[in-house]
Amino acid sequence: MSTPRSAGPRLVTVVAFLTAVTALLACSGERPAFPSVEGWTRTSEVREYAADNLWQYINGAAELFVEYDVQTCQTADLTSEGLVVTVDLYDMGTPLNAFGVFSRERAGTRVALPGATEAAISPPYLALLLKGSTYVKVNALEGELTDASARALLGGIARSLPGAPAYPAEIDLLPEDGRIAGTEGFQREGFLGLSELRDCLFAQYADEGGEPWQGFAALPPEGSSVESVWRALADEWEALDHGEQTVLYWEIPYQGLVGVVRAGETMLGVSGASDQAELLERLDGFVR
Repeated sequence: MSTPRSAGPRLVTVVAFLTAVTALLACSGERPAFPSVEGWTRTSEVREYAADNLWQYINGAAELFVEYDVQTCQTADLTSEGLVVTVDLYDMGTPLNAFGVFSRERAGTRVALPGATEAAISPPYLALLLKGSTYVKVNALEGELTDASARALLGGIARSLPGAPAYPAEIDLLPEDGRIAGTEGFQREGFLGLSELRDCLFAQYADEGGEPWQGFAALPPEGSSVESVWRALADEWEALDHGEQTVLYWEIPYQGLVGVVRAGETMLGVSGASDQAELLERLDGFVR
């Protein structure tokens, strides 16, 4: 197995970028006004919730947002031509957290909108938007969302939101070769149902025969290091030598083998292998 390409320089760039963004937000002063969209009228006050009282608004659904370090949720009702919707703006603190929640809730038909990272529409009642650190949910209260009305509303919101429409920089830690576009996600806790796998970026990949499988990059939790995460896994998982690398692996019942290797300041891994030979073959193709 060839020595994996180091993720170190990329991770340094990611950290520097996020630090700059955090500093900019801290100096920005007041929170941006609730979006004003041409053709839509706000019919309610803007209500705001924080992580500690979000449950008052969305009950048990708040757990997902708290898991991804939600900062605030601003919500208001808008109306246009007999259609009434509730617009929820979740400030998730970082583009990665916003992307993680979006990837967990993503549903419906994906649509390309100028100024948006991603958008998805599920007529007649739901539309979703991702831009920068903001995740947006639109729910129809009266009337039905159509493709046209959802596009118009989401497009107007996207233009009014701060931040860049680019994907989180951390996604670059996932190798591009063989990656199936649109399958990327980010899970903070319990990736693959394993409590020891946290902060994992993942995507579907295809082998030469076209069969999909999942690859992932595990980031060290804040305040930790890849070394400490690796040591903790090594205490529980099996190990084998493969070329110049040590592979840690574990069998998940009914799902197959999952295995990881060190790659700079992260760990790269694959899952769903039927045996060790397939596990090593996928790792060879994934970690170049």
